[in-house]
This record gives sequence, C-alpha cells and structure tokens, in this order.
Amino acid sequence: MRAHQWTLDLLSVLALGVAAAAGILVFDLTWTPIRLALSLPLVLLLPGYAFVSALFPERADDGFSLLERLVLSVGLSLAIVSVAAYVANFTPYGIRLAPVAIAVVGWTVVFAVIGLVRRARYPPQERYRIRWTAGDSTLPALFSVQQHGINTQRGPFEPENERQLLLNVFLVFSVLVLIVGGAYLAVAAPSLPDTEPHTEYYLLAENGDGELVANALPTELSTGSAEPIYVGIENHEGETQTYTTVVLQQQVTLTDDGSEIESVNGEEELDRFETTVQNGETERVGYELSPTASGDVHVWFLLYQGDVPEDPSPENAYRATRLTVSVS
Repeated sequence: MRAHQWTLDLLSVLALGVAAAAGILVFDLTWTPIRLALSLPLVLLLPGYAFVSALFPERADDGFSLLERLVLSVGLSLAIVSVAAYVANFTPYGIRLAPVAIAVVGWTVVFAVIGLVRRARYPPQERYRIRWTAGDSTLPALFSVQQHGINTQRGPFEPENERQLLLNVFLVFSVLVLIVGGAYLAVAAPSLPDTEPHTEYYLLAENGDGELVANALPTELSTGSAEPIYVGIENHEGETQTYTTVVLQQQVTLTDDGSEIESVNGEEELDRFETTVQNGETERVGYELSPTASGDVHVWFLLYQGDVPEDPSPENAYRATRLTVSVS
C-alpha cells in the first residue's frame, strides 16, 4: 500500500486545521466565504475525525466504516468545541474566538498526529484508508427498507424496518441543522463582538517585588501623606473611549466590626482626570492617594463615559470601586 493511501485523510485534516488557524488568528480573515470555508470544517468535522482516527486506526473491515466515522466525527466535533468553550470561560481569556480556536486546532493537530503514528504501527494491509466498500451505505439506501438474505451483510445505517428509516431521517435532518447553524455562526462571527461591550475598572498597588496587585493596596495612612496607587481601565467597548475618573472622599463612621456604615459625616471631591483608552487596550494610571479627612475614610473612584453629572456618586457612575483607609 502506498503511503498516500493511508495518510491522505489525516494530512488533509492537518492542513485544514493549520489553514483555519492561520486564517482566523494570524490574518484575521473577515471575508465571509473564506471564513466559512475555514471555520465550518473546524467546528463540525476536523477535531472529531482526528480523535476517531486516533482511537480506531485499523481498516474499515475491522473497525468503523467511512460513513460511521463521519457521523461520529460530527457529533464528537460539536462536543469538543463545546468543551473548549466551556473551559475557556474559566480562564482569564473568556469565551473568545482566539482561545477557543487555538484549543480546537491544537486538539485536532495532536490527535491527527497520534492517528498517523498508530496507523503506521499496523501492517500495511490493515491500516485504515478512505474507500467505499460494499458495507458503506449510500444516501438512497438510507431512506429505503431493503430486503436482504440471511447471509447478506447490511450497511451500518441501512434500515431494516420503518422505525430505523425514521431514525435515519431524523439523523440526516439533525446533521443538516448543525451544518446550517455552523454556517450561520461562521458568517455572523465577523460582525459580532467576542463579548458584550464592557469596561473593567479596578485599583492596584505595588507589592514588595514591584508587581501591581490588588492585595497591596494601603489600608492605613497618615494625614498629609500620599500613597501611590494605580487605577486600571480595560476597554472592551468596541471603540476608543475617553473616560473621566472622579475621586470622591467620604468620612464615615463604621460599626464596631467595621462591616457597615453607621453614618456619612462628610463628602468631598478630591480630584478628577480623563483617560483615553483604545479598544482592547488597558491603561493603568498612577495616582497619589492623599485623603484630607481623618478617621475612617472611604475613597471612591468613579468612572464615567461622556459628561460627568453635577453631583457624582457611586449610584450614577458607569463603574465604581472603593478603597477604605484609616487616616491618623
């Protein structure tokens, strides 16, 4: 058996996977026909086919026939893509095109290579290769009940009765729905944002190693002293934004356990500044924190898009974060 006869399918899977990764991640293709041609096989076929090939490297006579492999590959591909998206949701990257595509392409490449290695370990005559055999059903045979003799081998999806025929109709309909749904997502994806528009807003300070972390923020200050902190703004709004930060000081009286506010004794605006952030970028603005009140103080950092109201407060801010300090 020539090498291309048992390697061509998996080499094609590798080529399509790499092409999809390059087109989607490197060249950022948005032209619908090209994106559709690259993403549809990646979602509906390639990862599942690579996985099935790694599990069953033997020829069709001893394992799965071509039709069985294709049907199983579609179902497995959808499951693999779903799991990749689910896992990505628990990473810092979230459910976005890049991490999901990298995971799916990586899975496809790894198992395609494993499939090639496992096939190579079989004798040439036992290696799986794509070919239509007498046991492979054709589409017309899926929708008609055929009478066979006792010793006649029936195809894997060839119906024996009307119940199995209805199951075949449902199977084909489901596959068509999946293909149409995958095509719609591939077409719509260029025009849809990876996530809902939002802005992330937080405070950081340097720790002993010079890293910016949230758990190094000051909790105690001296009157008249200044403590450097950083205001973090991450723009995921889909376009460049100019934000206004208002620093608001509240002198408060806390309960004995410090968990609740008994009263607000005074309020003063300490500062305000603008920050322009490109879409998808992060700005960390250095700020010298220097409350003018004493005792327990809440320092609010209020973020606004556009005009700031006459009376800025945590209730009317687009984003708000608070730092509680004890000023002596």
